[in-house]
Amino acid sequence: MNKRERLFAVLEGRRPDRVPTGFWMHFPSDAFFGEKAVETHLDYFEKTQTDICKIMTEHTYPCDGNINTAADWEQVRSYGPDAEFIQKQTEIIKNVVERCPDGAMAATIHGVIASASHALLGIPKYDSVGRYAQLYHLRTNPQAVNDAYKRIAETLCVLVRMAIAAGAEGIYYAALGGESDGFTQEEHARYIAPLDKMIIQTAYEAGARFIILHMCKPKVDLNRFLDYPCDIVNWGVRESGIILAEGHRLFPDKVILGGLDNHQGPLINGTEEELDQAVEAVIDNAGTDRLILGSDCTLPGDLPYSRIARVARASERHTRKKNQETEKLETF
Repeated sequence: MNKRERLFAVLEGRRPDRVPTGFWMHFPSDAFFGEKAVETHLDYFEKTQTDICKIMTEHTYPCDGNINTAADWEQVRSYGPDAEFIQKQTEIIKNVVERCPDGAMAATIHGVIASASHALLGIPKYDSVGRYAQLYHLRTNPQAVNDAYKRIAETLCVLVRMAIAAGAEGIYYAALGGESDGFTQEEHARYIAPLDKMIIQTAYEAGARFIILHMCKPKVDLNRFLDYPCDIVNWGVRESGIILAEGHRLFPDKVILGGLDNHQGPLINGTEEELDQAVEAVIDNAGTDRLILGSDCTLPGDLPYSRIARVARASERHTRKKNQETEKLETF
């Protein structure tokens, strides 16, 4: 099987030749844009053998004004397909897809709350500043902030259509705002979830074959996302304390992506033998049917590609063993 075939076997409930892998990282700043970004993605996909080929984006939502008060959110604009940040990101997607035909290509979409943080600050400082400013502004002037969220969502709908038209078969949707110590359940249900779902549904309508829902940040309340349309779910096991088996229970009809810590542990600083054992343990505990080996979140940018490639090799060996055991049982 090639990468696409392996991923779609899992999505369609068929037995893959090995459990697929899905890992990604932010590349150095000189590889954020243009042809260097394309070449860096292709090199990463080849050397890591990751089956989900996630196309990163550093083209964040524009910060056009200085938002100091809730009323300043009126400055946040919506953008059409001719917007520079949409055009440039679409060009990267198109060029990567054309030069990596066997990859299961997923375009990264920063969700409504992440994009709002970019519009607020111009740079990603969600944890330290962004979410607290959004909370305060939303609660003091909900109309202004919610209207801005809607304009951002309209723009992200344009972006997902353009990404699919450029050749991406899937969307990796980074959903922020579900942290239990931030927006309340009621605020999330009223202001965030409907817009997230609208963007995801737009992706399906545009022809997306799979959606990866990444529920980001510590203390995330996975229950807020149970009715989100998607095919694959991913979250921070270490940060949330919710293990893969519990994820299978919460999302019984979804494929689980994860199993390895992106901060510490066998993938990051273990021996090769410890990494192999960790991969085997994840497969033994989560099964081979609805699993993609991955990490809680984005990997450190200095992690050797060989570490990621070793996960694919360990998966191949252990999946073969598990499949042989299953075939023996099926013959009796």
